[in-house]
Parts: sequence; structure tokens; C-alpha cells
Amino acid sequence: MAKTKTTAPPPLPRSYNKGEYDWAPDDLLDECSTLNSVDDVEAHRGDPALYNFNAFHKTHDSHVLVCRVKPGVPVCVDSRDTGGSPFFFLYQMVLKRVGLRLPLTPFERELLTEINTAPAQLHPNSWAFVRGFQILCGYLGVPSSVDVFLHFFEVKKQGKSLWMSFSGVAGCIILTLFQNSFKGWKGKFFKVRATKYDPTALEGFPLYWTDKPITMKALALDQLAPVDRDVCKALAGLGVVFDTAKLIANEFNAHVLSTYFGICPCLFILHELSWLYELACSA
Repeated sequence: MAKTKTTAPPPLPRSYNKGEYDWAPDDLLDECSTLNSVDDVEAHRGDPALYNFNAFHKTHDSHVLVCRVKPGVPVCVDSRDTGGSPFFFLYQMVLKRVGLRLPLTPFERELLTEINTAPAQLHPNSWAFVRGFQILCGYLGVPSSVDVFLHFFEVKKQGKSLWMSFSGVAGCIILTLFQNSFKGWKGKFFKVRATKYDPTALEGFPLYWTDKPITMKALALDQLAPVDRDVCKALAGLGVVFDTAKLIANEFNAHVLSTYFGICPCLFILHELSWLYELACSA
């Protein structure tokens, strides 16, 4: 019996004229969200584990509105698509797997601004580094500092694409890779808008994909403020590579985190640095 010849499915049609976003690679113009219905949003926020732990937390509902995306809208469009009304896209994977909560923290907004990168433009594994770093700093009582983060991570562009990622500096790794690979996450993103109760929820960071994201080498110690320099030295001196996935999974489990952080032989050094920050801020 002759084998049936199979053919690849036809490519997705480009729903937007290339001229409107002539800077965007074809793969971005072709990537549209499949989360197009109200049911998609309700099913996502109806997950009890997700609702209690991640983005759709009751205390955040008044700040942002997470919405479906119209069919055929590419991930790289800007406010021209909404008549000037601001929004940003965010992948479902970053909410559900990485545990990003909304609205974005001041640290996250400053970091995105520093590297001129939209939330949807940052790879999920890199969002996990951002989350893990904030959890680590929070446990140690040290404010999350963009300069400290950029001492331990380089900012890279993935090949010829416009995807951005953080990469740990060889010999100075403090967080493990969250997941070796992510599959099936592209084409599944939501639209995030501010509500009338918090019109500032979308201020202070790039909202839309940009063709000019900023790459950079890790900041040297002599480029940092004295307090940030001390924190970097103390973190590096621990000689511990923290498990990013474990930090995220147990963010609100004080017992597990206390046991986990107990592996650090000189953790008290970092606890002492918290009062240095207080002194620096009050000076």
C-alpha cells in the first residue's frame, strides 16, 4: 500500500502590513495569540493554585486588567492597534509557570527600562532569574537593586532575533537556570491594561517590542555604589548557586525557605547588610 504523502500546514498569514512594523522580523509578525476568548482568561484565572500564587491574585485585580487578545494581532504591535490606549502583552507561561505577579514591581520596571525591553520581549527563563533574585533579596532583607542584578548577569540578544535574555557571568553564578527548555509557549499571550483605580500600573517601563533593546556586559564592582558593591561581594562570597525553581515554588513557604537557606555557611553576612541599606537611605 502506497504511503500517503503528508504536507506541512500552510504558514500563518501576516495579518498586518509589513510596512506598519517594518523593523519586525517575520516570525514576530506571524506570531498571534490563541488566547482569544473570555473563556481563556476565566479558565486561566480560575485555576485555584494560579489565582492564589501568581498574577491573578485578589489584591492585584484592582490594578490591572488581563484581557484576551483579538485573533490575528501580532505580538509586536503597539498602541496604534488600540487607538492610543496603552497596554502590554505577557506570555501565559510567565504568569503560570514562572509566577510573575502584576502589577510589575519597581525593580522590574527599572530593569526593563535599563535594557529597553518590553515584558513580552524577555525570555521566560530570564523572567525566572528576575523573580528568583527578588525572592532571594526579600528573604535576606536587602532591597532588590538593578545594579546588583546587572553585576551577576549579562544582557544578551538571542542571535539575530529581538528576543532578550539574561546570562549568568562565568565564575559568578548565583542562580540556576529555571528550566532547560520551554515548549509550546509562543502564541499564548494575554493583553494587560491598567484600570481606572491605578492608572500608573503601566508607567515606568517599555510596553511594546522595540528594535533597539540594549545589550550589556555585567557591571564591574567599581561601577557600583558602595552598598551595592558590598552586597555583590557578600553574595559572591557565599559560594552558593541558589536553585531558582525552588525559590519560586516556595516563595511563600517560610519553613521550606528557612531550611533551604540554612545551607549557606555565612548567610549572616548578608543579613547584616540590610541595616547598611537603611543607613545609606537615611544619610
